[in-house]
Amino acid sequence: MKSSIPALRSLGITGSACPVTKVLAPNVSRSFGSFNISYCRQRADYGCDTTAIVLEGRVFLILNGYHAEPLINAATENGIQGCVDYFVENIAQANALSEHLMAAGVVSDPFNLMGTALEVMGQHNVETLAKAAA
Repeated sequence: MKSSIPALRSLGITGSACPVTKVLAPNVSRSFGSFNISYCRQRADYGCDTTAIVLEGRVFLILNGYHAEPLINAATENGIQGCVDYFVENIAQANALSEHLMAAGVVSDPFNLMGTALEVMGQHNVETLAKAAA
C-alpha cells in the first residue's frame, strides 16, 4: 500500500482548500455520503500519519498510519459496515485522539458524538465498537 499522490488519486481521494483562506488542507479525503475516508500525512497534530473514518464531518475514528486503501475498498464493497469492521479489526492502532470511545459511549461524550455515530453507523455498530474498545 502506497500513500503517494498518484496512488491516492487512483483511489478517488482528493484534496481541498479552505473556502475563505484558499489554503490547502493537510488531509485528502473521499466522500461516501454520510462519511468520508480521510488520510493525513502531517505528523504535527497526531504524532504520525493517520487515516480516519469521518462521520458527518464531526466524529473522527482515527487509526495511526496509512489505511486509506483498505478502508476505501471496505467502503466501496460494504459501506459503513465494512469500515466499522476494519476499524474494529485494527482498533489496537487507534490514535489517542480518536473519538471512537466517545462515539461508543465508553467515556464521557460532552459533544453528543454518539448521536451522530448512531445515525450513521447504527446501534449494532456502535455496540460492536464499544465492545472492541472495552
